[in-house]
Amino acid sequence: MELSENTPLSLPLFLLNDQLEQRDMASPDLIMEVVLDETLLANLCQNPKAEENISINLEDYQLHAQQAKFEALLNAQHQAQLLLNHGPVLSAVLSLDNDQVFISPPMEMMPTFDLGEEEDS
Repeated sequence: MELSENTPLSLPLFLLNDQLEQRDMASPDLIMEVVLDETLLANLCQNPKAEENISINLEDYQLHAQQAKFEALLNAQHQAQLLLNHGPVLSAVLSLDNDQVFISPPMEMMPTFDLGEEEDS
């Protein structure tokens, strides 16, 4: 996965339960979208050590229900975090006040930068 500034990042979220391992990864319960601003991208440019992870709380994100049974969750109280592990590997966690948790599959990523330099031909 490549990341660049001012682009949307869409992450599939799945309800964390006993059936998670049998789920079809092409059919998430929710989609979380977050725009990668300069601050968030700077946080994602870190590569924690093998035994460490970095948790980034999200303030500005949107949720989209992919199944009707989860539409009510869009108006419920929740908080979202991006988790960065060694690799770097990115995943997301959405926690609801009713103790339900949704997670995204871990994805390898590589931030890219536009430095405003053009190649001379």
